[in-house]
Amino acid sequence: MNITYVDSDVLIIGSGIAGLRAALEVSRMGRKPLLISKAPLGKANNTYLAGGLFAFGAKENVLPKHIAKTLKSGRGLNDLQLVETFAREAPAMVRELQEMGMGGVIHEMGLVTRQATLVGGPGITPPIVRACRERGVPFLEGVMVTDLIIADGACRGAIGFHKGTGEVFGFRAGALLLATGGAGSIYGQNNNAPGITGDGYSLAMRAGMELMDMEFVQFYPMVRSKGGLARMIVPAVLADLGKITNRLGEDLKKKYDLREKPIALASRDRFAQALFREISRGNGVDGGIPLDLRHVDDSRIPFEEKAKEILRRNLHYDTEPIKIAPACHHTMGGVPIDASGGTAMTGLFAAGEVVGGIHGANRMGGNALTESLVFGALAARAAVAHADSLSEFPQFQTLTEQTVKETFGAVMGNSKNSSKAHAIMGRLGRLLWERAGIVRSADSLKQSLGGIERILTELEGQKASHPRDLCRIFECRNAALCGMAITVAALK
Repeated sequence: MNITYVDSDVLIIGSGIAGLRAALEVSRMGRKPLLISKAPLGKANNTYLAGGLFAFGAKENVLPKHIAKTLKSGRGLNDLQLVETFAREAPAMVRELQEMGMGGVIHEMGLVTRQATLVGGPGITPPIVRACRERGVPFLEGVMVTDLIIADGACRGAIGFHKGTGEVFGFRAGALLLATGGAGSIYGQNNNAPGITGDGYSLAMRAGMELMDMEFVQFYPMVRSKGGLARMIVPAVLADLGKITNRLGEDLKKKYDLREKPIALASRDRFAQALFREISRGNGVDGGIPLDLRHVDDSRIPFEEKAKEILRRNLHYDTEPIKIAPACHHTMGGVPIDASGGTAMTGLFAAGEVVGGIHGANRMGGNALTESLVFGALAARAAVAHADSLSEFPQFQTLTEQTVKETFGAVMGNSKNSSKAHAIMGRLGRLLWERAGIVRSADSLKQSLGGIERILTELEGQKASHPRDLCRIFECRNAALCGMAITVAALK
């Protein structure tokens, strides 16, 4: 296979807020970044789909409160140094985003970009993308990274391919920064962008690195269930206003003693478990639980009129009950880092949801965007410092050619039949949802582990005749490895 070689000082994988901010920082430091994005630049990632809340202490005296709330949400299992670092750095970095053109309203505990719409992401990424373009940051879109190039315990680059053309790349870099996001879409029910398949976790594991806290997966309780699929987030405040009853007419707030408000935030885990149990017992309606707001005066719904119009158009809350269900929302675990964004592997840095340790057992709402922004910049600074100290590595091309043969030789085929990876991914999603999801036991996790092992064996026999098939096979492999990490950690 022909390999196209591309050099950079810092190679950044992922174009969410962490990756974009990292690329901007590298460029500002006078070094050459290269940002690789599996999806269109700044889109089809969880930043773009975010609610638009940046949690931080907007006033200096609020900083201790932000740290305390973060630790309480994480059940005290957070890495305190990481929490203090991002909380301290956040105010200045968020205000800098505002100076770039990001709109929003400041309140005591942060900034909200979402106003008249239900999604805040479209207001977040364009200003950073624009700033990167103005500085001439080079991008490669539609490229999936399959392997890290490791030599003598240090990361020297990566290999990948273009999902449309199949062109194979060898990325030679002074340092590499993972900003690939989490693994939310590996679950059958999720509200993540479709390509969030745990690629960064898989890259790290296959390079021999340890992950931490993978058992901690966050499920948002209120996602609109339509035809059994849950995607669109239903605003948390609506749970407090409406009636939530199962098919038998039982009031679930009373049945599960959900009293602390807002229940979709304060009792997020218990609320999600309650909905999951009721649906799995057959007490749901069309795959969800009805949330009835028809009796609620419209003036009590705390949104601007334009936002209410969007809600009415999408949810029809004024004419029929909304069917809600829980869905996978965020993965707390990932690659361990230090306060500068460095990992245990020399030359490898990480930022964003691919990182573990910041959120502990449960993420406080609004912290995802904030910590991704902060550690995107900090990891970039550390990556530049490392790249500056690096010597030449003449063996890169030989090692890359060997890795390309091993990675692609096993899956390339001339068969006219498409691979079954898409169907296998569907089976994996259902398995994880039912056996390693919101409600789990030792027995269910062992069933999950057995099913994942069979899926990994089945994937070994899949062949790709087109780059799209190749991408599906690799994504499915990554998803299965992440599912295994979550299951094994949960069993422990």
